[in-house]
Amino acid sequence: MIKTLLVTGKLAEAAVRKVAGRFDADVQVLPVSVALFIAEKTVLESLKKPDLRAYGRIIFPGSARLDLRKIEQILGVQCFKGPRHVSDLEEVLGKGLELSKTEPADLLLLKKGEEDLKEASGIVEQRKEKFKVGNLKVGPGFPPKIIAEIVDAPRLSLEENLARARYYLKSGADIIDVGCISGEDDLQNIPEIIKKLKNELEAPVSIDSLNPDEINAGIDAGADMVLSLDSANMGRVKATEGVAYVVLPGSPSTGAVPKQKLTSLSENLEKAKKLGFRKLVADPILEPPFNTVSSLGSYLKFKEAEPGTALMMGVGNMTELMDADSPGMNALLASAAVELGVSFLLTTENSVKTRNAVSELRRSLDLNFLADFKKALPKDLGIDAFLAKSKTDAYQPQLARAESVRPSSEEFKIDPKGCFHIFVDFKKKRIIAALFRRGYETILEGANAEDISKEIIKRGLVSDLSHANYLGRELAKAEICLKLGKTYRQDEGF
Repeated sequence: MIKTLLVTGKLAEAAVRKVAGRFDADVQVLPVSVALFIAEKTVLESLKKPDLRAYGRIIFPGSARLDLRKIEQILGVQCFKGPRHVSDLEEVLGKGLELSKTEPADLLLLKKGEEDLKEASGIVEQRKEKFKVGNLKVGPGFPPKIIAEIVDAPRLSLEENLARARYYLKSGADIIDVGCISGEDDLQNIPEIIKKLKNELEAPVSIDSLNPDEINAGIDAGADMVLSLDSANMGRVKATEGVAYVVLPGSPSTGAVPKQKLTSLSENLEKAKKLGFRKLVADPILEPPFNTVSSLGSYLKFKEAEPGTALMMGVGNMTELMDADSPGMNALLASAAVELGVSFLLTTENSVKTRNAVSELRRSLDLNFLADFKKALPKDLGIDAFLAKSKTDAYQPQLARAESVRPSSEEFKIDPKGCFHIFVDFKKKRIIAALFRRGYETILEGANAEDISKEIIKRGLVSDLSHANYLGRELAKAEICLKLGKTYRQDEGF
């Protein structure tokens, strides 16, 4: 077994020794406070004293700025970068990760997760599909495809539809769904939208309507998939070769709700087959609270009864119809979908509370697909779906007793240079800071708080330290809101 020497600074010594004890590793503490300040001279002077012949490798803090190739030649022992944070050290050592001389080990963990996902996806793509939607393979063992709906697409311009579609694809969607307006006939707009998307994008496009005339117009325009057929409309819809059709239980187009949902769904599938529809997808319908558990049970029962039929699940029925944060819901539903062998997940970002839902679902699907492929739990894979929380804690050194700070009673003063109004543009993914005197005089925008803060200082747009402190706090809050999809309101608590 390779004996390991862990090099650290004084502040992290206790935490490193705690981890080292679990892996029979030794620790060398250098005469510096933090890893960032470790110099080559300090390393060579400190490591000349102990006998290094017993060690097969020396692991340095990932944040240390050192030429490990040079140090390795001098010491005669292999040298590698560990993680930047002590909290990741146990995972790095426990996984037996192949370490680097230039890249921190925690970044290697992330890269390994992405590489494993790419490898798993490549292996799965070699399997024989049941059918294709556009160029996407569908069938048992393939990861679920994300269908992202443009809600009320006919009410948007062609360019707005295209921009929305591109945003969805960038967020991780596989199929763009053109959502029609219930109770209206948009026979002119729908073909134009679908043709525009098909001409500009390489992704499959679906039409989302129960109106047979709209569906047929969408098929003629090149739609790859139809959402949806029911017992009432399928007799008037074209059975077109190459097009996939989602089948619902009952006849929602007429408002009829079946008492026996799964029986009705099976009957509708048989009817569709007799009418000549070939690429069929069953939707047992994921229902919002408080019928969610029973509806998930319907998916399981249907899968057991008809294991060869592709399934669709509308996860937007949960995320849009519950006033709760969507990331956790998407992670749990993605896990259920992979377990059930669902082929398609339909979602949307129709409301403010579901901003970023497509990217959340993409990350959650990747995590659960990789876990299923490896026959492992969806954890410790180098991929995660964390957004607001963390997996490991930050190291906190033991400090002397802190002085309690009292709430400030200092009177607010306006900066002579003016005040800033701060906004978040979620469409452009930008933070906006507008200097206001008699009107808006200077308007800055950027992707993060630091860039905008530095530009404000560079231009001399702030003269008061308390105002600079305030701006830094508000801009950081705006950046967090942008990443979380949370509405930003200046001067309100987070």
